[in-house]
Amino acid sequence: MGMGKELFDRFKLVREIYDEATQVLGYDISELCFKKHTFGKFMHKADLNRTIYTQPAVLTMSYACYRVLEETCKECNVDLNTSLLAGHSLGEYTALLISGAMDFKTTLSLVQKRATFMTEWGKAYPDAGLMAIVDKGRELDYDRICALCKDFGVYVTLNNTRSQVVVGGSKRRLAEMGKELKREGKRSTMLKVEGPFHTPIMKPAADKFKKELDKSEIHIASKPVMANVTSEAIVDPAHIRKELHEQIFKIVNWRGGIERIAHNRETLFIEVGPKKVLSNMINDIDPSIPRLNIEDVESLEKTVKELTILTAS
Repeated sequence: MGMGKELFDRFKLVREIYDEATQVLGYDISELCFKKHTFGKFMHKADLNRTIYTQPAVLTMSYACYRVLEETCKECNVDLNTSLLAGHSLGEYTALLISGAMDFKTTLSLVQKRATFMTEWGKAYPDAGLMAIVDKGRELDYDRICALCKDFGVYVTLNNTRSQVVVGGSKRRLAEMGKELKREGKRSTMLKVEGPFHTPIMKPAADKFKKELDKSEIHIASKPVMANVTSEAIVDPAHIRKELHEQIFKIVNWRGGIERIAHNRETLFIEVGPKKVLSNMINDIDPSIPRLNIEDVESLEKTVKELTILTAS
């Protein structure tokens, strides 16, 4: 709740982005994110936590963060010099939007349809879900997790960091797998999600979404985007369509993509969007990678200041 409010209040550019989003979505996105309802924050938060609202809201806020960063850097004569983009699941749409592969209206419309199809299909499988596996401070044995998934008939869905993997499938089988993991000293937690996202169960939803992708205008990206599924840098519209289709029912290999990017030791990651989820993930993958973020005025000013120092040096 309230994500992007400071930037919305301060920058006309952000208000224009939210206004455009409202026109595309058919409801007031700023009211959804910012307004405190008469019955309190809790009831309103329940709406924002629904996938059909969460995904468009996060995309809008993340894109606004980037545009403000871009504008502020220009005003300060700082060369942003973005060479590569990446996003985690939904975030891949922000990356593609920033790359110029799609305009804001197209991206937001696709995200709204994606969220709708994923939610609809997820409701058809109420007995399926996702479970996070964590071994804090230590590296998980990824091969062992894959072997357990095979034994219990579930799937790896998110390969996030050295110490966190998410798996999905039948809730009963996930619970059984959780007991085995506990015996092995690992912690597992069922996630509050509206479906078994990024598992083969979602294939029909992905195929329905593919029809929307095929008729959407997608261009060659001006900058490469590290794909979730293949961990390859993509720019071509055919590859982008294939990635966005498969991403719904295949594993998001965030760790694999970040490790590939990190081979360039001069890499600096700048996260745009609510909280510092990706920055924390990157820290778990490789603590030596420098990270900045933009989610409010304070973090914007700090990031631009750091970039000014780097540019000067």
